[in-house]
Parts: sequence; structure tokens; C-alpha cells
Amino acid sequence: MKVLLLITKSEIGGAQIFVLNLAKELKRKGFDVVVAAGDGGFLFEELKKINIDHYYLKSLKRDISVINALYFMFDLYKLLVKNNFDILHLNSSNTLLAVIPAKVLRRRPKIVFTFHGLSLLDKNYKSFFLIKFISKLYFIFFSKFLDESVFVSEINYQEAKKNRVIKKGEVIYNGLNEEELNFCDKAEALDFLVKKCNFQFNNCFLIGSTGRLSYQKNYGFLIDNFFKIKKAIPNVKIVIIGEGILYNKLYNRIKELGLEKEIFLVGAVKDSYRYLKAFDLFTLPSRYEGLSISLLEAIYAGIPVLASDVGGNKEIVNNDTHQLYEFNNIDDYIEKLLYLKEYGKFVAEYNIGLRKKFNLDTMSERYISIYKRLTNLKR
Repeated sequence: MKVLLLITKSEIGGAQIFVLNLAKELKRKGFDVVVAAGDGGFLFEELKKINIDHYYLKSLKRDISVINALYFMFDLYKLLVKNNFDILHLNSSNTLLAVIPAKVLRRRPKIVFTFHGLSLLDKNYKSFFLIKFISKLYFIFFSKFLDESVFVSEINYQEAKKNRVIKKGEVIYNGLNEEELNFCDKAEALDFLVKKCNFQFNNCFLIGSTGRLSYQKNYGFLIDNFFKIKKAIPNVKIVIIGEGILYNKLYNRIKELGLEKEIFLVGAVKDSYRYLKAFDLFTLPSRYEGLSISLLEAIYAGIPVLASDVGGNKEIVNNDTHQLYEFNNIDDYIEKLLYLKEYGKFVAEYNIGLRKKFNLDTMSERYISIYKRLTNLKR
């Protein structure tokens, strides 16, 4: 069976790690798998290492103009004609346009779309009503051409049905392969951060996060409320690993508040998960999520987490209220933070039992089951 995994960007990100992990598993299990994506280097570099064919689609962009959309559909059409894929697996909203060239082929692939989150459709995404309405129509229209819709969290699935974006779908949790997670120990990870930040974190309570510096991740919440956090925990420091369009805005806000020796923006770090054990606590203040890969990595690293109660975050921590706080509620955040500072060791032990729910082999088998069912239907 020949499978094409399609995603808008090939940069570092949770959806890209999902595509990489799924591609690895499909290849290992005997599938002929190909990946296509737009700008970015991370995904292509990693695919080269494991000899998985990949295509760069220059016309595939996050903000697609009408001209780019037409070029993308033409480029994809040529790729589909050349390869005769059995499955076209889409992984970002812009790739939904792929259903148009796919449907005009004589030999049509079955189309699977994974909702890695609801983005503009999420209740916490603040935008003009008209933009949200158009976005909803976009998903409703293109979803009609999908053979299978997959959601990475139950809450996203239920919200999509409630908003009549789709009538039915399937929930498949993201998964990781524990054997491939090469974590540094705490001392080595901390030494790495000391060098990156040029700061000695002696006797500090270190809160960390990994993620894009974007509207979704809501890191401004930590910066704007840092003085309240520091009042509760005087020796606290915050390290955020990642890059994104909000880097300059967040950095300037840190400077404006005089927090250059309190909050550190490290920038992009390859395999950033390796350094998670340097943190006393992992935090994720997101406005919305599907099922966060970085939060799963923290669970696998054996550290306590504190995440906003949005998207699939509660499903990752099994509704553990100690590791969830009300979105943008700093008082609730600090209350949970103090609890985790005191009992973090026990919470981390609890998290060990959560890992089996988010296993890469289980995830890949669920997708393979969908592929086989769809191709059998086609025959």
C-alpha cells in the first residue's frame, strides 16, 4: 500500500513530529510511505536520515492566496498522477484543498484528514465572527469529500460534531515510542540550559516549556503574571524553548518588565525534549490544543506538568485537577503551582502510568486499520 502524508510546513512542531513518527512506523511495518510539505527544514532533514521519500511543495503555505492555492492543487495533481497513492493523509487545514485534485483523478486515493486541533474554530480563538464563520464553512465543505476524519482528542471530536463540522469521525491519540526518547539526565540537561541562557540556575525552581512562540501557545500569560508567580515562589525562573512569529514581541515585553534574568527565550532547539528533565515542572499555558506532543514528552520525561484546561490536555493527565488550571486564571495557576512544588515527585510517579495510553505502536496500528478498511472498500 502506498501512502502520502501531507502537511503544510516542514518546520519543528507537534504536527510535524506526528507525521515523522507515523512515517517511521509505516515504513517499519512495510508500507510505501511518502511525505510532502511546504517550507521548513526540520521534517525533511529527519526524513533523509531514515530514507523516506519526500517532496517539497513550494506553493503549499500556511497563508494561501488564491494564486498559491491554484499552484498547490496543480503541483499536487502532478505528484498524485505520478505516484498512484492508495491513501492521501492530510494533516493541516490548508492541505484540505488537496481533495480537489484527488477527486478528479481516474484512480482516486482514499482521503484521511487528521484534525490536530480546531484552530480558528476553537472557542478560545479570538477572531471576527465573519472569519470564524468562513472558516467553519471551509471545514464543512471540504469534510464532505473526506473518507475518514480523525481527531487527536475526544473533546475536539465532540466540539466538531456540536458545530456540525463533521457528522462522524474517529479519535486516535498521538503516541510516542519510549525506546526512541533519548532524554538527558537532569545534570546534563541543566548544564545545556546554563550554556544556552548564560545563567547559573543554582537553587532555582525551574519552570520550563517547549513550543512555538505563537498566539496559540499563550506565553504572554507567563510573562505578564511573572511577578505574581515570583511572589509565591521567590526562587522561580522560566525557560521557554522554541521560536515563532511572536519572538520579538515576547522578548521586548520581557525587557520592558526588566525580566531578562528571570525569563529566558532559548529559541529553537533540535530534539528539545531531550532537556526536559532540567525542569522542575513543565507548563503549557495554551489557548487551545489538540493533543500536545510536548505535553506527552513531559509525561514521558517523568516530570510534573501544569497545563491550561483546554483541548486534549485533560485527556493526557487523565483529568488530574492538580495538573490543570482554568485558562488564563493566574490565581488558579499559582494554587496548582504551589501544590506541584510540594508534591511534584508523587505527581510525576502518577504520570508514569499514563504513558501506555499514548503509545506510538498503538497509534500507528489504528491508522493502518483505517487505511486497510478504506482500500478494501475501494476494491
